[in-house]
Amino acid sequence: MVLDSLDMRGRGASFPPLGPVGPSRPAIGPVVPMTGPGARQTVRDRPPGGGIFGGSLLPTNDIEPTARPDTRSKPERDVVVVLPALNEEKGVGNVIDRIPKDRLRRAGYRVRVWVVDGKSTDATLEVARQRGANTFVQTGDGKGNGVRQLFDHLIAESQGPREKTSRMFVMLDADGSYPPERIPEFVEALESGSADVVAGSRLTGEVEDGAISSFNLLGNRILSRLAAFLFRVPVSDVCTGMWGFREESLRRFGLGATGFDLEADLFASACEVGARLKEVPIEYRRRIGDAKLIPFRTGLLIAWRLLIKRLNPPEDARVRMQGRRALFAEDPA
Repeated sequence: MVLDSLDMRGRGASFPPLGPVGPSRPAIGPVVPMTGPGARQTVRDRPPGGGIFGGSLLPTNDIEPTARPDTRSKPERDVVVVLPALNEEKGVGNVIDRIPKDRLRRAGYRVRVWVVDGKSTDATLEVARQRGANTFVQTGDGKGNGVRQLFDHLIAESQGPREKTSRMFVMLDADGSYPPERIPEFVEALESGSADVVAGSRLTGEVEDGAISSFNLLGNRILSRLAAFLFRVPVSDVCTGMWGFREESLRRFGLGATGFDLEADLFASACEVGARLKEVPIEYRRRIGDAKLIPFRTGLLIAWRLLIKRLNPPEDARVRMQGRRALFAEDPA
């Protein structure tokens, strides 16, 4: 697997020029296994199987699709924007408004926005629905649990007798710190075939003063080096909250994250399945609203997730990792 900078001259759709560029609780909740479409969820510490990501297909009253796609005209490709949120009423509307939906639609994509709500106690859901977003209220606590549950729901809904589409997923936080204006660049990299997974690197891009503390920056660099060492894949920002995926790659991921270890789980899973990974420099701004991340605890959780993934890979991932080590051993550099 080779990680390199984004080449925007790919074979994907052509986008107009980009316009101006303008976290959730670290709780470790129970893993909620999928019990099948339409079934009620059950909670177990270690699910015996079920959904691809150990998520749960929630009862229909917990899922609020406020913006229905136009079924009269079905584009060939879908872009699904996923926004994890917990008490983000101040930022979620700003993020949704900044998604370049018209630009994506002109390029031939159907755009669906999903807000994954961690049981907010403020007006996050109301603001999201007013902006036309679909909302998904998760079971249990933690960013990782919520995103896995939504992925399971969306993948399960595409398995019925419906027209097949090539979907691309882009995930970013709902606090305004990541640039939704860059979504078309992620989509173009995925569509061109040059990448299966795209990660937005804050540390090779532009970080606004005060957006990240010196302590968090140091921790991020240490964790990124640990990830690169464990998986033999260079990465500058393993903790980034902005990712893009082709659906066929996402289906192969064995995600198990419950909280803020989600990003480390995404990186490790991409390495395990041999996905082509690219980093894209992005802007990182001060968040809108109060921070929820607890730095030291979250850092330990991320390091633990990386170690667990590396020490317990699936069998096919072991073969790939052995081949990668041999390649590095032969590299005279």
